[in-house]
Amino acid sequence: MCLVLVLGAGCENDWLDEQSSNQLTAEEQFETIDGFKDALIGSYIGLTAEELYGKDLSWNIVDLLSQQYAALPVQAQYAGIQQFQYETLRSAGQIEASWSGAYNTIANVNLALEMTEKNRSVLGDINYRLIRGELLGLRVFLHFDMMRLFNAGNLENRPELFQEYAIPYVTTFDKEIKPQLSFSETFEMMEADLQESLSLLEEDPVFSEQSDNYYAEVNRDGFYNFREQRMNYFAVKALLARVLQWQGDQEAAGTVAQEIIDDSFAMLIDSDSHPVSTDRILYQEVLFMIDVEGLIDDINPLLRAEGDNANYDALYYTSNYVNETFETENVNVGVPDVRFNTLMQTQARGVVNLKLFQNNMRAENYNQIPLIKLPEMYYIAAEAYAKSNMLDQAVELLNTVRSSRGIIEQIPSDASQEDVLLEVYKEYHKEFLGEGQWFYYLKRNGIAEIPGVFDNTITIDDQEYVLPYPDNEVEFGNRN
Repeated sequence: MCLVLVLGAGCENDWLDEQSSNQLTAEEQFETIDGFKDALIGSYIGLTAEELYGKDLSWNIVDLLSQQYAALPVQAQYAGIQQFQYETLRSAGQIEASWSGAYNTIANVNLALEMTEKNRSVLGDINYRLIRGELLGLRVFLHFDMMRLFNAGNLENRPELFQEYAIPYVTTFDKEIKPQLSFSETFEMMEADLQESLSLLEEDPVFSEQSDNYYAEVNRDGFYNFREQRMNYFAVKALLARVLQWQGDQEAAGTVAQEIIDDSFAMLIDSDSHPVSTDRILYQEVLFMIDVEGLIDDINPLLRAEGDNANYDALYYTSNYVNETFETENVNVGVPDVRFNTLMQTQARGVVNLKLFQNNMRAENYNQIPLIKLPEMYYIAAEAYAKSNMLDQAVELLNTVRSSRGIIEQIPSDASQEDVLLEVYKEYHKEFLGEGQWFYYLKRNGIAEIPGVFDNTITIDDQEYVLPYPDNEVEFGNRN
């Protein structure tokens, strides 16, 4: 397949000089439906890169930022990131790699999107709606996480930020350096893309009421199977809930999240019957995931707390951190929770998260990393209900998830708003260890004191929460 890469949103590079020579190849690629399919799959493969969701933006950098893992020695590759030392040569390179990787993939998405319009006749109506709908969702997904990393959070309590500059939102494939727009303008562009995506993906087999025969011709090769591994209708809708919540629009976010809970194909597990020990990502709850070729080679050497201290890059938790997170002193809360008793493994030096550990290549979820899951929609809706003083609804949603995890003790029906929001906090912490979302929860709420790597409490603010733009973006793109 032909994928055209760029190195950033604002820098000038050799690819600009090569674009004209690559253009013919791109034109040829999109002359067939197979070319469009290759481009779409290529975009998903882009997500699996180590600097993106195959490692750094799922279980590595973003989780290091939230101080989950035990303290890394100074020799470790990502020690600077864990210590918020963003200006060191190594940390700056790691941050730049994630930025460039995201905008590389966005460039490929934008090229494919432009060609869906230019060569729409090649696609036919069903292929056009599904492929374009997925691409639009991917464009928002990548931009939104760049915003969550490189811009300030806690917008709900800081409305003045809406007039400040956000990350560049790139919608065209060309040589122009894209200007930064305000948060408000950038959110408008995201929501426009999401609404168009949802409109197109009403054709999605997971949402449409069309019969299987309707898709027989376009899906002869099974291209539209396994929709949970693609940016399907409900994944896009869940992304909309995230975007709305990040803005502080709790009511709208909660409404969207509740619709997903009610209507999506995903279902919470029953811990009494579900084989959590072999299905560690809880596949039936996944709204969107990626398949990472060779994940075992990246993750297994790092998720280890055995032997001596020679493995400087090992990622594990302290026992105190795990016990406090899962409330193991309460035998009706921590001990029966499958996220603790099945997904956490105590080894010689600490506790390892087995959620993504690869030990059976025949397992159904081998190589798979979840990026959006159904429990998050329960938490988004519960937080929205709680902040609207609809506490009964919030408690019901939280208890539903807790029960599915095996927790015996229920949140009492007379819990206060403060108590319910604390339980939302606890659930995010328990659920998203090893998945990157805990950092975003902390940042979205502007939480100033968080558990530290030495079983202590540390104080952080925008200086730690906001990653710096790469140097080439500042130099060539005038980012601020």
